[in-house]
Amino acid sequence: MSASAVCLLVCLAAPAAAQQAPGPDPVAPDPSGDGQPHSDIVVIGQRGSAVTDLPPLAEFDAAAVAATGATTVPELLQAIRGSTQGADGAEPILLLNAQRVSGYSEIASLPPEAIEKVEVMPEQAALKFGFPPTRRLVNFITKARFRQVEVKASAGTATRGGTTMQKANIGLTRLNQGARLTLGLELRRVDALLQSDRTILPDPDVPFDAIGNITGVGGGEIDPALSAAAGQAVTIAPVPVAPADRDSLLAYAASGNRPRLFDPGPYRTLAPGTEAIKADMVIADRIGETLSGSISLSAGHSRDRSLGGPAGVRLLIPATNPYSPFGGPVVLNRYLIEAGALDQRQTVTDLNAGALLRGAIAGWRWDVTANFDQKRTAGVVERGVDVTAANAAIAAGADPFAPLTPELAPLLVDRIVQRTRTTGAKAVATNAPIRLPAGKVTVTATAEVSRDSAVSSLRGQFPSDLALARTRVEGGLAIDVPLTSRRENILSFIGDLSVNASLNVRHVGGFGSLDDSVFGLSWGPVTGVQVIAALRRSATAPDMAQQSTPITRVPNVPVFDFGTGRTEITTLITGGNPDLLAERRLVRSFTLSLKPFAKREWRINATYEATTIRDQTGTVQAITPRTEAILPDLFVRDAGGRLTSVVYQPINFDVEEVRTLNLTVNATGQFAKAPAAAGQPPRSSTYYGGIGPSLKFSDRLKLRPDTPELDLLAGDTVRGWGMPRFYGYAYGGINHRGMGLTFNAWYQAPNRILSDDPAGNLRFSSLFKLNLGAYVGLGQVLKDRKWARKLRLGLDIDNATDARQRVTDGNGLTPNRFQRDYLEPVGRTVTLSLRRLF
Repeated sequence: MSASAVCLLVCLAAPAAAQQAPGPDPVAPDPSGDGQPHSDIVVIGQRGSAVTDLPPLAEFDAAAVAATGATTVPELLQAIRGSTQGADGAEPILLLNAQRVSGYSEIASLPPEAIEKVEVMPEQAALKFGFPPTRRLVNFITKARFRQVEVKASAGTATRGGTTMQKANIGLTRLNQGARLTLGLELRRVDALLQSDRTILPDPDVPFDAIGNITGVGGGEIDPALSAAAGQAVTIAPVPVAPADRDSLLAYAASGNRPRLFDPGPYRTLAPGTEAIKADMVIADRIGETLSGSISLSAGHSRDRSLGGPAGVRLLIPATNPYSPFGGPVVLNRYLIEAGALDQRQTVTDLNAGALLRGAIAGWRWDVTANFDQKRTAGVVERGVDVTAANAAIAAGADPFAPLTPELAPLLVDRIVQRTRTTGAKAVATNAPIRLPAGKVTVTATAEVSRDSAVSSLRGQFPSDLALARTRVEGGLAIDVPLTSRRENILSFIGDLSVNASLNVRHVGGFGSLDDSVFGLSWGPVTGVQVIAALRRSATAPDMAQQSTPITRVPNVPVFDFGTGRTEITTLITGGNPDLLAERRLVRSFTLSLKPFAKREWRINATYEATTIRDQTGTVQAITPRTEAILPDLFVRDAGGRLTSVVYQPINFDVEEVRTLNLTVNATGQFAKAPAAAGQPPRSSTYYGGIGPSLKFSDRLKLRPDTPELDLLAGDTVRGWGMPRFYGYAYGGINHRGMGLTFNAWYQAPNRILSDDPAGNLRFSSLFKLNLGAYVGLGQVLKDRKWARKLRLGLDIDNATDARQRVTDGNGLTPNRFQRDYLEPVGRTVTLSLRRLF
């Protein structure tokens, strides 16, 4: 069934579902602004607030949440992402009503209308909730009572064509004084984007053609007689189109060194086609007088399909072949278009379950969470053809230019299955058992156990099996000690000063004992000013998927050689690395937070971080002379110096030193307060906005001990693109009675990659991406239409500027591998959505 049909069925089914819902709750004004009653009770106060001695970095009330135009919590998080990301780009820890949750589904399944307030807390606040202070906290405070059925359908397309997207959602949410039920179902479909739908020129360094190009064995001169006939040394020549001319040396000489290029666009996808379904359920409630708990379940299944282009083959034609006019052996480089495009299919099934139980005893607040997560990936990849039989037939006198049958060129097919599974439980207990003159000392203890396993198998030309498992047992203790206090009048001239520390020790199978430690200081000299300093050490085992992914070898893959500025045809080796080491990180940070106006939600935060990372896991994807000299085992060249094999597998880098300054400015509020008629929502307009520029002072990477450092800001690279020194984001929106406009933008400064040859230097232009959104509550516009009540029409334009980075070499030319449509194939997309609430 198509996604469009599903959207229609879901929209038709929703009213029936709504009719079965219980009667309305007491009525409060509708924040959606359609002028209709809404079954919400707005609770004013600190219920659910993550109260700590640290002020929030940002706060978003219900009006600011509505101004974002978000229809899901993930969309809301994306809209305010600049405020929630850590200084190092780490994603935040999510809380619900200042409590830990059983799983991400507990929060992701909530509609934004159920959110009363969002608090963004600094990293140090994580200590009081059983987390190391390395990521910010985002606390979602829900309304006390809420009920809603939601139906949404959306469809979008790229403005340059080639791909469309459809999605349908239905959800149910009920909140009642701590009891909570959410149900959700999502269907999604995205069409594959063919390379032929974009303007991409064939690569002159790729010798494959549907008829074929002749090259010499080893890449040198084809035939001295051919060079003499052409009047120049000929290293490549196209096969004549007319079969009668293929035994004539002069026919090849006429187009010597002018290969025929082939456009593989109809046979290759730039973005895969996807079909996906996801369902989730969350149940939470009180259990007796002192306990409460929750259960979350989610399951997802997706199918991706892409085309890898026609199979490129290199056929050896001996001088004895009756169809060859050459005096020695030559190589025929040909795309086997008779075999069609190489097909690549993948299915991913995710299962997640979580449970939580919380309570209090003898002054200790405690909770226990348990989780089960499993991901199974199955793929079928046609990675090329086996030309052993074809070469044998050609050596025996067969026509090398004739189409090859499946018997002569059977497909090389890899069948890959990988399953990763995590099962674990964590207990957290918090108390303030000691009271000092400046306040209470908060103590948080944690205990955790988990079991990770990964099983993978590859069936194909190079079969393999791998099974890994490890157990992690961890304990931790965190303490926060107030030293001075204005409120308690203890050394009040100093302000509010506290220190904190945490230690987590774990034993990980295969890695031994690892530990994390944090020491921090928080100082509020005056109201509206906060200074935070922290020293963090951590040790983390590598992700098991990076260790267990099967090794695959794909022949005849075009790879850009930064040293020569050419595209080379190589055998690409990819997969995991079971020998990865644990990563060790040292972070020294200093944060200054300002709230200049007591009655306005405007906040300014500046964080300086100095980070040292040892044995981090990374993949070298840039073949530069410097990286190749340091890691020669990852690259193989022939006698002529051309790449023949490249390894793209995760390895451990020795050490990286990064120095960064991050600035965030956030503001939410109302433009003006206007009187409203009795029973009507406020007429004021709300806004939210923020900017977040970042400046990297240095980023130096040493790949191996006792080797030269790579300066990633000065033109060195390991990942295939330049590192900008300056980058940042901006976001904002306004809302007036259910109608609004939103935007978010990303900017990064120009950067470069340097080569030994100035002509091979690559310059990456600056990049500015702008996403725009608009929405209108149709009930506000069509007030006399009952069907328009709580019906919202949305328009989203992603990459409105159709930004695509421009890359040029030292001669001002764009290397083929860096064409704009390779770097940003989809471009601008426009999505229309309808959302109905019941």
